[in-house]
Amino acid sequence: MLISSYIYIPVSDLDKAAVWYEKILDFKVIHKDSLYFDMRTENGVKIMLIPSENNVISQMQYATGEQPAYGFCVDDFDVLKEKLEMNRVKIGEVFDYFGRSLSFYDLDGNKIEI
Repeated sequence: MLISSYIYIPVSDLDKAAVWYEKILDFKVIHKDSLYFDMRTENGVKIMLIPSENNVISQMQYATGEQPAYGFCVDDFDVLKEKLEMNRVKIGEVFDYFGRSLSFYDLDGNKIEI
């Protein structure tokens, strides 16, 4: 039975990205070494920041444009949207797809959806 999950996020600078994910999405570093940073939220959502090779980013490319490879569900969409705006994070338009959603980009250009 599955009990947990995580996603890999390629980044150019592990330390800099960890600070950003902590500030913007409330992740905390649990473990770090030269291969990855294990980060988790208070309620157990887990990401693994890994060094990007050759400027690899995580979104998928389709004929209609790029699509995020991952997204996060949040308990207060408006609070996070405001936090993104206050921190001058590049965000897309709000759309409704099974609830309000928007896409935004981390420091390395990885596209994320909430």
